[in-house]
Amino acid sequence: MPFPEPIRRLPTTRLGEATVFVHDAPHTQVLFIEAPPDRPVTVPTHTHDVEWGVVVEGQIRMDLGGRVEVHPAGTQHHIPSGLPHSFTFAPGTMSIHYFVEKRVTLPSPSAAGRP
Repeated sequence: MPFPEPIRRLPTTRLGEATVFVHDAPHTQVLFIEAPPDRPVTVPTHTHDVEWGVVVEGQIRMDLGGRVEVHPAGTQHHIPSGLPHSFTFAPGTMSIHYFVEKRVTLPSPSAAGRP
């Protein structure tokens, strides 16, 4: 089941082939991520400030500083600041990620076709 309509009205961007709905606040962001139903999405190794998340549907394989964890629906993760990590979202995975910083750049309203 996709995210509900209020989430789908948020500004969107892409993470590889995943659709990302972004709740953008002045100093934080919440990303609602939907992987396509027919293929996985891999996010290469990267670092940033603290992240908390929960898998809503599907599964995420995480490499957290060399330690591999598999997170099915209903599980949470906490990534400390500066820890190198990567993700592979299984097809159809939906997850929510909270960041204490801005993680994605959104297209300008004019570029997105908004007034």
